[in-house]
Amino acid sequence: MAALLWWCWHQINTAGAHAGRTVQWIRVIAFIFFAACMASYVFAALSPLTVADQSVADLGLIRVAALVGILLVASDGIDTEARLLLLVRRLCLLGALYAGLGLVQFFTGLSFVDVIEIPGLTASADAGVGARNGFIRPVSTAVHPLEYSVVLTMLLPLSLALAVHDKHRSAFRRWTPVLLLAMASALSVTRSALLASVAVFLVLMPTWPRTTRKVLIVAAGIGSFAMYVAVPGMASTILAMFTEGDASVTSRTDSYDTALSFLGISPLFGRGFGTFLPAYRIVDNQYLLSAIEIGAIGLVTLLGLIFTAMVLPLRHRKLWDAQPMRGLGPALFASMLAGGMILGFFDAFAFTQAAGTLFMMMGLCGAYCNISNVFSLAPGGR
Repeated sequence: MAALLWWCWHQINTAGAHAGRTVQWIRVIAFIFFAACMASYVFAALSPLTVADQSVADLGLIRVAALVGILLVASDGIDTEARLLLLVRRLCLLGALYAGLGLVQFFTGLSFVDVIEIPGLTASADAGVGARNGFIRPVSTAVHPLEYSVVLTMLLPLSLALAVHDKHRSAFRRWTPVLLLAMASALSVTRSALLASVAVFLVLMPTWPRTTRKVLIVAAGIGSFAMYVAVPGMASTILAMFTEGDASVTSRTDSYDTALSFLGISPLFGRGFGTFLPAYRIVDNQYLLSAIEIGAIGLVTLLGLIFTAMVLPLRHRKLWDAQPMRGLGPALFASMLAGGMILGFFDAFAFTQAAGTLFMMMGLCGAYCNISNVFSLAPGGR
């Protein structure tokens, strides 16, 4: 919310300063998405909701505003190549620390987060780590393993792009985040993270130099073999997750009929963002959940926002001749692809880190396009 207020204040004080700029489609569709959520809120307010649902609807609108605020500050506040690269490098560093804590949790079985005590506050959720098929499911500082996997897989493409193309930094600084993020994704014992990680590599491989591509393929094969040998039983567990049914898959499929019955009540505008509480049903599919909460109109705008943020950086990479900016376009595409895939596996907007990372990446896609347009219009281009 502070980010949104900051952005609004900046726009008021710089009104007219950006006249003539090209249309910022990510920002435009973000406004349309927010308007769709507001329309859903109004429809919910006129509907006979329970007191609990009305309170959640109020909070839901505030959460949407906060997410859009993150997107807007990232998109419009990063206006130079240097600032964008600095932020991406810092995100990769934080991602490496985030993944590192998860790896420590995996091998020790200890949370370490549960020992943090902030005066005046009490824990609202269990900070311990869970398990699947005998293996620890790390969460780092997240609330749920799936939330942890969203952050990992969305930061992995950025770290790969900097490792391959940002060659004026040392190899240690470039490749350490890649190693930690890749290991943490592989050991997360999460189907969605593994699928998204594979998609990231498949998307980015064609953009790498041929020699680098061969080296990384061999390194990935050797690393995977060494890791699964070092962790006995992990390979069979991963195979079983894709070949055998389990309770998580059954829970998702069994919830579809119930969710669709709610969708039929208000198909266009939904019942209000965040009002389909877990007490009704845990859907574990953000797209289906969005259709229930903000209706078909809101779902279309959400899909449009994700698709636009995914495609535009890939198109704008052609405006750059120099690395690492040229390689950052496909990385942002892969990051949004990974985030968009995982939204189909759990209700991401109920988790702060997952939703915040997704909208931050959308903002970075907007910033990349804005900076690309500025340099392409400058004398001599870029």
